Amino acid sequence: MEDRPVYPIGVVSEMLGVHPRTLRIYEEEGLISPRRIGGKRYYSESDLHRLRCIRALLEEGVNIAGIKRLFSLAPCWRVLRCPVKKRELCSWYKIHGRWKMRIAFATEDDRGLEARVAPHFRRALYFTFVDLDPDGEVVSVEVKENPFAQVHGPGLVPGFIKDQEADVVVSGGMGMRAAEVFRRWGVEPVTGAQGRVLDVLRALLAGEEFQGGLCAPHEHGEGCKKEEG
Repeated sequence: MEDRPVYPIGVVSEMLGVHPRTLRIYEEEGLISPRRIGGKRYYSESDLHRLRCIRALLEEGVNIAGIKRLFSLAPCWRVLRCPVKKRELCSWYKIHGRWKMRIAFATEDDRGLEARVAPHFRRALYFTFVDLDPDGEVVSVEVKENPFAQVHGPGLVPGFIKDQEADVVVSGGMGMRAAEVFRRWGVEPVTGAQGRVLDVLRALLAGEEFQGGLCAPHEHGEGCKKEEG
């Protein structure tokens, strides 16, 4: 069984040439979750594959924070751009290959992938929902009006996004309070995005990061004014 925990941390350390403390750091950072049996860590074949993927990304110069961000947005085979034949032989892909994602983009208009990402999350007129297949390809695009664009109330817009079963929400700016609410609900907030939805989507899937866009309740800068909820 690919998910059966059979390898103790010492064996995994020797197999991968990684110090046990490094493996513990990966666990502390939430990159890997070995099973605990009798107080000891045991890893499965799937865990080994994920660890190899982590090591490969580190060797390419991606730091741990970057890896966490990539894994939150795309599966490892998408991140490393594995060819189809290699995926078919991959134990992790066999188990988790049905991955898919629904991304909510706060947008200024209703033109779907051609819409512009809105600078204000809560006050966006529309939300464009993009569904991706297991390989990260677009399978559907749905545009919905923001029912709370003119109504201020903590949690109203985040609740709407959650009800649409989105995994990620993208906007130009967002209040820290809203971002915290999303994280508690298991929705990844992405801020600082600008331009067409299609261009931002491509940048996300390529692992690019955006800067800024998160605002404290007392801040009233461009793109952040009254963005608490």
